[in-house]
Amino acid sequence: MRDSEWLDTNEAFRPPLSLSELLEILIESKAIERGQASEIESRTTTLRSQVLKDRVGSVRSQAAARYEVSPPEIVAAAGLPLATNPRQRLTEDVIAQCLADAASCSYRKLDPLALDNDLVQKTFSRAYAHHNVVVPVAEEGDQIELAVTDPFDRSLRESIESTLARPVRYSVASKRDIISIIERVHGFRSRVDSASAELGTGSQHKPLVELVELRSHSQLSSSGDEHVVAAVDYLLQYAFDQRASDIHLEPGPENAAIRFRIDGILHDIEHLPSTVHGAITSRIKVLARMDIAERRRPQDGRIKTRRGEREVELRVSSMATAFGEKVVIRVFDPNILMAELHDLGFNTDERERFEKWITSPSGLVLVTGPTGSGKTTTLYSTLRYLSGPETNITTVEDPIELVDPRFSQVQVQPQIDLTFAHALRTILRQDPDIIMVGEIRDAETAAMAVQAALTGHLVFSTVHTRDAAGAVTRLTELGVEPFLLSSVLRGAVAQRLVRKICTHCGTDSRLSPDQVNALGIKVPAERRQQLPVRIGQGCPECRQTGLLGRVGIFEMLDVGRRIQNLIREGRDANEISEAARIEGMESLRESAIRRLAEGVTTFEEVIRITGDGTL
Repeated sequence: MRDSEWLDTNEAFRPPLSLSELLEILIESKAIERGQASEIESRTTTLRSQVLKDRVGSVRSQAAARYEVSPPEIVAAAGLPLATNPRQRLTEDVIAQCLADAASCSYRKLDPLALDNDLVQKTFSRAYAHHNVVVPVAEEGDQIELAVTDPFDRSLRESIESTLARPVRYSVASKRDIISIIERVHGFRSRVDSASAELGTGSQHKPLVELVELRSHSQLSSSGDEHVVAAVDYLLQYAFDQRASDIHLEPGPENAAIRFRIDGILHDIEHLPSTVHGAITSRIKVLARMDIAERRRPQDGRIKTRRGEREVELRVSSMATAFGEKVVIRVFDPNILMAELHDLGFNTDERERFEKWITSPSGLVLVTGPTGSGKTTTLYSTLRYLSGPETNITTVEDPIELVDPRFSQVQVQPQIDLTFAHALRTILRQDPDIIMVGEIRDAETAAMAVQAALTGHLVFSTVHTRDAAGAVTRLTELGVEPFLLSSVLRGAVAQRLVRKICTHCGTDSRLSPDQVNALGIKVPAERRQQLPVRIGQGCPECRQTGLLGRVGIFEMLDVGRRIQNLIREGRDANEISEAARIEGMESLRESAIRRLAEGVTTFEEVIRITGDGTL
């Protein structure tokens, strides 16, 4: 089973690995040197206390007395560099890999989204899984694969196999990963089960034809509230951990689904009983200061919470559907929403052009793209870049995406006739230097935005068009006179987000001739099989997708003298775009291909985002 002969003694009765045995394995694996092992042994008491402070917050408490510090935790707490690679630390994951190699079994970096929650819950009780630090990760036929921290613990294996009475295959994972999975699945589901038991089995939501009766079914005063509150806390914390940008709670005919959008892609997370779904949505609506009694009309609200040391804002939207109330929560992390300009994805030329526009004393700058293309991030990052004690920045938004004390932010409220246009009219009397209009969606707002730019203000806004030139024709269609638009428009940027190749598993590759043809790249025939790119092989860090994070691609329409003349003459978007291309504008497709050539994204992402190449 392994090369270390000294470990084979009394195999049938082997106890868990001791610290000295683990250190010998790490020495044989060349992860550490013998001198480092001696250092760890001499600091065992201190390192054990360090682990307890990190895991339970104290050394002398009931929780500390119950917590069993494992040898891998002690070794990892030392924070030593790897003997073979001093730039890499000896972490729990590295130790788990060494143990897996020594035991001739596989190592698992546990991905919460890839695990079967039902399998995790039904295989072991929470107490058994937590005490033995074991979690099921897969099953194939009658065989089940279990992740453990110590593959040499024969007594644990015998206990597991007698409990399950089925073939078992073992892999190794870090204790931190295993405990995290146990707490998430058992913790969340135990709260859901408790809430379901307290709330009863009757559906809190009725079909669409009976929605008028929904207000009489509120259960928030029941004793199930405690479990519902904890379930919502688990849900939000898990969404933050997984970098989710949106949380979907979607009712169905028998149960409700929870889905997260991560890097632009939706993932199924959990399923809930209908009664618990209703209680969870009510809890979220309470936090967002929404009317929990009203389940027929769409509502919007917001929640401010903390993620570690920083504040995170959540925008909540509810809507009645055929099976009940659907709630979507958009997560706004200030660290992401307000990035530095150089982190948005601009290349050197694009950034210089964009900075020229946004540092103009007056004028109009437009950002265009579909929902979820990063427009808000670009605008907020721009306002952050321009903010200072000498600058008065005012925004009018629907809704306010992120509250920031550096700006004066106005929320559109149609119910009191506070529209974009009316708010703009008032803002112009507030001595602003810079104005950001959330969206130009009607003729009155378009006229007021242009008027503000004409009167010496710098105005930023968004429109929904496919490309940069389309922003020009969109405003003229809304009634803006071409001669006025040509005099105030400084530039328009169309943008999309493409997923990035994972930096942990990216490797060199080449485009196939068919891929070259699909991209429309004109290269000599002899070079069609020589175009280098990168691909992600898939690893635990990116959940085996090969992709991690997103970056912008841009089409930037710079309004110089020639483009000004075309706008003034009322030319269409195609003519304006062709002229801009002659002057050096890069299309969205070309921007994506450049990112492909730079090894930032993949061929599949280029096709997914830019489609047939008309962008």
